[in-house]
Amino acid sequence: MVPDDFGRGIVIPLLKNSDGNKFVSDNYRGITLSPIISKLFEIVMMKIFEKQLESDPLQFGFKQKSSCQHALLSLKTIVDHYSKHGSTVNICALDISKAFDRVDHYALLQLLMDRSLPRNFIGILLDWYTKCIVCVRWGGAISFWFCISAGVRQGGVLSPVLFAIYMDILVNRLRIAGYLCHLLNVFYGCLLFADDIVLLSHSVNAMQCMLQICNQFAVDFDVKFNSTKSVAMRIGCRYNATCEPLELAGDTLKYVDSVKYLGVCLIASTYFKCSVDHVKVKFYRVFNCIFSRSKSANSEMVTVQLLKSYCLPFLLYGSEAVGLSATNMHILDNCINRATYRIFHIGDYDNVWQSAVASVFRLV
Repeated sequence: MVPDDFGRGIVIPLLKNSDGNKFVSDNYRGITLSPIISKLFEIVMMKIFEKQLESDPLQFGFKQKSSCQHALLSLKTIVDHYSKHGSTVNICALDISKAFDRVDHYALLQLLMDRSLPRNFIGILLDWYTKCIVCVRWGGAISFWFCISAGVRQGGVLSPVLFAIYMDILVNRLRIAGYLCHLLNVFYGCLLFADDIVLLSHSVNAMQCMLQICNQFAVDFDVKFNSTKSVAMRIGCRYNATCEPLELAGDTLKYVDSVKYLGVCLIASTYFKCSVDHVKVKFYRVFNCIFSRSKSANSEMVTVQLLKSYCLPFLLYGSEAVGLSATNMHILDNCINRATYRIFHIGDYDNVWQSAVASVFRLV
């Protein structure tokens, strides 16, 4: 058993899109505040049962020494392998509605039993999830307390690990079917980062078979795929050929020319290709905000350091994993140059000074 207060939480709604409708609940994301002592207890539990709580290698989220870069590099490696050998890779990016909030508690406990976790560990979780009650804080007002009957505890240390275990069943089912992409006889047809799912197949028919497995998984584990946000795309020599429609959850998936995966915009082409247009927009937006507020500092080097700390991460995100083309590298380099010109008040006509300042900036 755990203390009753371990299950208490205060939900604070945060607005997702400031330009959207502020009177629609779907435009809010809830952040739950829970007792610190309960998180410390979870850390101890996870440390003790760390090996038994490991998730599938194709789940790149919630792990040490694993990041979005590893998932992007794996995706690029698979696509490059098949496209260079004359195949066209079919990519399906799947979206799950309220993924963390739809986890069935008893199905999760059954999965933990299948992993032969100790009875006391499972009993603690069972008692804990039956005591999950929260209230909503809006400004200075607090709602009544109500029970949470599904989903992993938001803000819990164990919650991401438990969700990864919940999603392992889908990966195992897809691996056993064996339809999707393989590399050196190793299955790489399904890449996950938390609830971001990408399916990779060298044929449309195989992809539809895999989507049927996803449909059955949704029925068995009370998961709802959002077919309006799930899309399909093709990369390879026949990327623009007309294909049979793919169906998910009773709806037809839309073939798109670009898809955003883990912050990187992939383009339908004969080879693995990315777009940096959205990155450039973010870079200039953040830089203009910093530059307008750092004028009073009267120090160009202060602005340069702020630029390196807050702007470059937007510009260079994922570049080491996806291998940007020469054109994209030129676009990113031009962004840095224009920023440095503005900081040091150098016109475009001063080519010598432009090169010098850009070199100084990179050294700093």
